[in-house]
Amino acid sequence: MRRTAEEAAATRRALLVAALAEFAELGYAAATLAGIAARAGVTRGALYHHFTDKAALCLSAISELWAEAATPVWNKLDGPEPPLQRVADFLVAFFTALEEDSTFREVFALSMRSAEGVAELERGLHDKQAIMEGWRRQMVQLLTKAELRPGVTANTAALTIINAVNGTAATWLACPALFSPAQQAQSLADAILHGFAKPPDAAQ
Repeated sequence: MRRTAEEAAATRRALLVAALAEFAELGYAAATLAGIAARAGVTRGALYHHFTDKAALCLSAISELWAEAATPVWNKLDGPEPPLQRVADFLVAFFTALEEDSTFREVFALSMRSAEGVAELERGLHDKQAIMEGWRRQMVQLLTKAELRPGVTANTAALTIINAVNGTAATWLACPALFSPAQQAQSLADAILHGFAKPPDAAQ
């Protein structure tokens, strides 16, 4: 029986979600297509209908589910508020989603270690680098309109944000008992902005 487009789309999404869970739980090397198909409740034939191999499935899970989970977070940068308030709102949303949104957390964790020294995943690094560069340019464009500390450029501030976000996420993923990103989201955002935002009394 031929599947409808809706059924095919549902199967593809089920495979992406199952793959994300499998890779997050077992790592790329130990995860198997048979295990992913079973977790998704489909046959291996159905899996191969959508994805050619494990690498293609892994990279698709990262790119497609990340776009879905990250959009509400990145939208904070496009709001009507002043630039630094938008950055603060973005940081709070990011740290909250990191802990409370399992898809956001798992995709971010998987993307951070996507290569794992595996040759077939190396091609995904080019997309990752392009995304990171796009993120930097977006931050620079926003921060050129912000009041920064003397001597701090928009590019330096953008790199500070990116490094702080990635570093905080990596630290928490490695040691979740150390702190709660969601509970400390505002404090973390304030500390990051303190490093490059012009102090309120600087003009006095």
